[in-house]
Amino acid sequence: NPTHWSKLAWCVAGVHDKVDAIIVTHGTDTMAYTAGALSLALGRGLKIPIVFTGSQMPLIAHGTDAKFNLENAMNTALTACEEGIAEVMIVFGDRVLRANRSTKTSQSKFPAFDSPAFPHLAKIDAVGIHFIADALKANRKSVLKVRADFQMGILSLDVIPGLEPRILLGILRSGKCKGLLLKSPGAGNVPSEGEYSLLPMIYEAVNKLKIPVLVSTKFIDTNMRFDIYEPAKMALEAGAISTRDLTNVMAQVKFMWALAQKPKSFNELKKIIYTDFVG
Repeated sequence: NPTHWSKLAWCVAGVHDKVDAIIVTHGTDTMAYTAGALSLALGRGLKIPIVFTGSQMPLIAHGTDAKFNLENAMNTALTACEEGIAEVMIVFGDRVLRANRSTKTSQSKFPAFDSPAFPHLAKIDAVGIHFIADALKANRKSVLKVRADFQMGILSLDVIPGLEPRILLGILRSGKCKGLLLKSPGAGNVPSEGEYSLLPMIYEAVNKLKIPVLVSTKFIDTNMRFDIYEPAKMALEAGAISTRDLTNVMAQVKFMWALAQKPKSFNELKKIIYTDFVG
């Protein structure tokens, strides 16, 4: 949970200047959340590579991928050190992925993670680890500044046929909700007609209750425009903020992180959401 994200960030900060790289072994279900959160918490002051890895099968199981993944994680960390690369990444199978652009795509396949809207950070083959030019390099002049707070009270919901606005309004009016993330079944589209229209709910949340609303997509390929269709445009006009090319994972993580930066207005929040902090 986010408490662990913060603890891990401060743990990394505590040893950052004493080690050449860090490897984190992690369960696969929430690894993209933790790794993505860590990238935001540590920012561009990071001077060492941090590599997350895990496995689809337990370490002691026959045919496990744990050993293969751990060896690749170690080789990736060593190569990243040699090339001065300093960012948080996920190594799984023969893939090296930018942590905050990654998502788990399979519960059973060995290549369980992918980066649908950003190239793989590196290719692993029989002759080594080959990083792309866009891999983030350490900036020796920058200072590691930990910003490891994450706002709780975010409600994340799939937009499905028959989702009743009155139920959402009941939650929003309770005073306990700090932000609403709607996961659209399309390119930012939300129900916009009749009793199931979410537009009045979005308007009330943003303009009356002062609760920010983000709209993402459930598609894995998130590299899409959110203003193509009228129902998506109307959601934005009602006050919602689109998550553009953020994955479902990072839409929630960055939302929580952005709110913890205490933005003074919705426009300031939108600017944080749209700012490229760590790739």
